[in-house]
Amino acid sequence: MSSLQTNVRFEQKITRIHKIHLSLSQFSPPKKKELDGAYGHTKASRLTIKEHLKKLLMEKRILDCNRPFIVISVRNVLANLRCISWLNGYTKTPISVSEEYGALFKSRPYYLLGEKKGRLVIEQWDPQTWNPDSGSDFSWFISGVPVLWDDVDGDDLFRTIVPEAADHSHVWRLPRGSHPDATDKTRGQWKNLQKIFMKNMTASRESAFDELNDYAVENRLEREDGYLHNVIGLDENRHLCQLVASGKLEDLGRQIEKQGVKRALCFDNSGSITVQFFKEGIAGAITDDYSCLVAAPNHRSPGTSYLIVELQDGSFK
Repeated sequence: MSSLQTNVRFEQKITRIHKIHLSLSQFSPPKKKELDGAYGHTKASRLTIKEHLKKLLMEKRILDCNRPFIVISVRNVLANLRCISWLNGYTKTPISVSEEYGALFKSRPYYLLGEKKGRLVIEQWDPQTWNPDSGSDFSWFISGVPVLWDDVDGDDLFRTIVPEAADHSHVWRLPRGSHPDATDKTRGQWKNLQKIFMKNMTASRESAFDELNDYAVENRLEREDGYLHNVIGLDENRHLCQLVASGKLEDLGRQIEKQGVKRALCFDNSGSITVQFFKEGIAGAITDDYSCLVAAPNHRSPGTSYLIVELQDGSFK
């Protein structure tokens, strides 16, 4: 039994955005996060939020130190397979973790959130069509797991989720690493799914799903419905909508749909998730004057990537 049980739920809609910055801990492919061991999470290739903000200042991407902003974690990016990023002017090509990077441009399409020609978009992107000219349409983009996609529903949505979710504990009940309920059996099953996932990096979505799901069915794996997830979508006015809650990934997609969202992606989970509001801007960040809007008790500070959302003003309701 755990000493503490929590039920975290957080929703927000950001309607008056001045500028969104993607902050990456580095501009070259890092090694992927080790998820199957029992020794906790790595801090390699990761920066604290303060370090990310300092980096943005040094890059002269934040110019008004008094403007309020919100920091949103998207920390599967550059940590997990299928979680890629592109930052125009800083990364030579879209990048992923080093174990995937060599296969990235041969892979099936990714599901992106990004800024394209000055507008926020969520769309599919085919890496086999990449060239520097096509990349110039985007200021930045990151990829995630689709939990809501137009009219795709039911089994078809599940078939879309499975080939994108590189951490299988987000889909099936498979405690791993230092989780208190992890066993040698669940860690071993997680490793076997990871091998199947990596073998199918350049396979079609249908082929990758079939192999992963066949293993899950054969081993009678149950669906995970208690994991905490961070889901981001856009409404019809391209306002950024966010839901942090526990449940099946597709169930959270249906929940954020109620905010007028048609497409939504999951970008991080559990102890990686945080949302912080800096009403006094960078000046407040220096003195730790900010409000933590959401974080789980197991929150880990250093991360690979964050969205820094500069606001028109600091008012809210």
